Amino acid sequence: MATLNTKVKAYIVRGLATYMTPSEVVDAVKQEFGGFVVTRQQVAKYDPNKASGVNLSSKWQELFVQHRKDFNDEINSIPIANKAYRLKLLDDMAREALESKNKPLAA
Repeated sequence: MATLNTKVKAYIVRGLATYMTPSEVVDAVKQEFGGFVVTRQQVAKYDPNKASGVNLSSKWQELFVQHRKDFNDEINSIPIANKAYRLKLLDDMAREALESKNKPLAA
């Protein structure tokens, strides 16, 4: 296993906090850090929500929680990310299709 420096650890924690899978993080680390190889098991240790991350230091846990909160707040500011907004758009499109007598499109 590769020894991880602080920059790589922070990158891993941020990736996991944005809902990337360990496999996606492995690929991203390899691409971002010029072929630096980490394993999925190594990456999973930086997710405090998993059993393997139970002993994660408070520094990385706090970074994870803060980054996840920021990510979710950013997502919530995008209307299309809101389920109610998407359902309203679909409802509007279905009504327009029905009004134009286009039942296959409405379906």
